[in-house]
Amino acid sequence: MKHINKAFAFLIIFLLGTTACNKDFLERNPIDQGSVSGFFETQEDVIRAVNGIYDVFQGSIWGGAFYWMQHNFDIMTDNGVGCCPWEQQYTTIAKGEHNSTTGGIINLKWDFGYEGIFRANSVLENIEKVKLDANTQKLIVAEVRFLRGLFYQEMTNLYGDLPLILKVIDRKEALTVKRDPKQQVLAAIYADLDFAEANLGLTPFRGDIGRPTKQAAIAVKARLKLYNKDYQGAAAEAKKIMDLAAANPSLIGLVENYVDVFSPTNENNKEVLFDIQYKGGTQGEGNFVQVALAPGPEGTPGNGWGSITPTDQLANSFYMRDGLPSSQSPLFDANNPYANRDPRLLGNLFVPGLSTWRGETYKASLSGFSPFFAVRKWVDPNALIGENGCSCNETNFILYRYADILMIFAEATNELSGPTAAVYDAVNQIRKRAGMPDFPAGLTKDQMREEIKHERHVEFPWEGTRYFDLIRWGDAEKVIPNVTLFGQSLDARVFQAPKHNLFPIPQKEIDLNSNLTQNPGY
Repeated sequence: MKHINKAFAFLIIFLLGTTACNKDFLERNPIDQGSVSGFFETQEDVIRAVNGIYDVFQGSIWGGAFYWMQHNFDIMTDNGVGCCPWEQQYTTIAKGEHNSTTGGIINLKWDFGYEGIFRANSVLENIEKVKLDANTQKLIVAEVRFLRGLFYQEMTNLYGDLPLILKVIDRKEALTVKRDPKQQVLAAIYADLDFAEANLGLTPFRGDIGRPTKQAAIAVKARLKLYNKDYQGAAAEAKKIMDLAAANPSLIGLVENYVDVFSPTNENNKEVLFDIQYKGGTQGEGNFVQVALAPGPEGTPGNGWGSITPTDQLANSFYMRDGLPSSQSPLFDANNPYANRDPRLLGNLFVPGLSTWRGETYKASLSGFSPFFAVRKWVDPNALIGENGCSCNETNFILYRYADILMIFAEATNELSGPTAAVYDAVNQIRKRAGMPDFPAGLTKDQMREEIKHERHVEFPWEGTRYFDLIRWGDAEKVIPNVTLFGQSLDARVFQAPKHNLFPIPQKEIDLNSNLTQNPGY
């Protein structure tokens, strides 16, 4: 596994770069006589090494990252169509044309995932060599174990069985590892996250926004257990956060306005449980989602690319304000079909004639690659959009938020006990926040399941969850191929279950290590 060894060299370079201004550094051994362990001498050395783990999340617009354009997972679903095959092969996967040599996001998740895991293991293996007080060491270890669990949970969702590497290994070992069963990987993830939950506080270490908290660790467990149909565990984990929210309403809970959850002027609000932090105005540090998603027209300086076209399926999934589908509601006007809809429609899409962009009524000609709708979520109407993919937007990308916890609790509890009062209460909190009526009373378990599926569809577009939802529900094969734009099937989709339930293992890794097996069908 080449990239684990590559990560070792990358970490040395990173650590040397971050300590070059330290006078004592000049007296240390030359690089070819030392090791990563030689870096760990002070608490600040440890903190810098921990910070290096987060660098794996961001990356650059063309170089990639672990969470590279996470919203692009939605263009492999019924939510959107991607403009361009060069955007890390998401469109290739959507068409079912991917294989073990496709590269793109298939390689990025593997490469950056193991790079992050190596960096985490390096800290955990060396931290005891530094004289830290017991509480500080415990908090740092908890943070790093959270991050390692975060990497592994995403990777096991995508690849299934994985080499489970919980210590620093050399190149010889790296080229002989085998894939461990998914259940063993899950057990290790839960052990890391349990430790993080037990030792992290409700506020981040040293007050540094962006570091994990107790509730963040619980949130990762809750979603992972739901994805693996551990409904008892998912409901229990979600309930922990709901109880924490009840006891700490100013710290954890729903934001009053849906759009404000994603606003760059309201970052790190109480709904955010964990996100990827970005700094505006700096190439390489900002979130390049702005230039990719913002309305165009494409190629015009100062405008975005409009790289994703939202589908008919997504636009039509938003019910009317009375809570009825457009086909049943007296509020529907065929001459103005997207008026009087669930307000989340305009929180997720720019709609011609209804939305506003840069002080004017949005129209289709502004959509760049998209000839009608454009993506609204994550786009800052006031942010500069530079040429050449400038990372000018500071909007953080939210990975876990409180609304998802309520939905996880509702879904898991419904699977266990049917539509109890607690299920209704959880989903109706989200509906109320959106300005929509409560779910109808008297639903059966099956009816509530379908309502929950629909609610997830309209609550979480462009957050990277729809792809995983469709797969775990067993709906991907029937939903993903039936995608239309303006009534036409312009983007042929193929999803073949169970083959496409997982990504292939990158062929470049199998070529280096014959002990690695391939996923079925590839």
